[in-house]
Amino acid sequence: SATAPPLPFRGMGRIRFSPKPYQLVPLAMALRQEDPIRILIADGVGVGKTVEACLIAGELIERGKTDGLAVLCPSHLCDQWQEELWDKFGIRAEVIRPSNITELERRIPSEGVSVFKHFRFTIASIDYVKSDRYMASLLEDAPGLVVVDEAHTASRPHGAEDSETQKRFRLVKA
Repeated sequence: SATAPPLPFRGMGRIRFSPKPYQLVPLAMALRQEDPIRILIADGVGVGKTVEACLIAGELIERGKTDGLAVLCPSHLCDQWQEELWDKFGIRAEVIRPSNITELERRIPSEGVSVFKHFRFTIASIDYVKSDRYMASLLEDAPGLVVVDEAHTASRPHGAEDSETQKRFRLVKA
């Protein structure tokens, strides 16, 4: 018997909504790239940049091209990312924040393993993980896919070396 040709986007069978056609454009662009895939999504407000990034993540996960996902974003967006990943893509991600880091670390069965190595899908405030305590473990144990939301806040700064923007820039550059 004849088999059906593979779907162009393997992850579409897992999503829980119907994306708008324009939201597939960044996904198609990302899939045309060689590793490492780097893409800047700079659509207008309310167009669905989070959905577009999640479509890329879901597809790369489905194709086995990444072992996990870390989202770095402003702290006020962590819960929105968690909800989007779960509601639309069925991805359960752990939010890493000062208020729950101790509880997350207790859930790791092996001592000395970072939250970024143990939990396959994470969302963290970029300002939290840029600290000396977490930057090294993120850089060492980051999954194959890292999404930086509001990346303009990590642009090359002009001015003081110890500025918040400088720390974000160093993290994202590394």
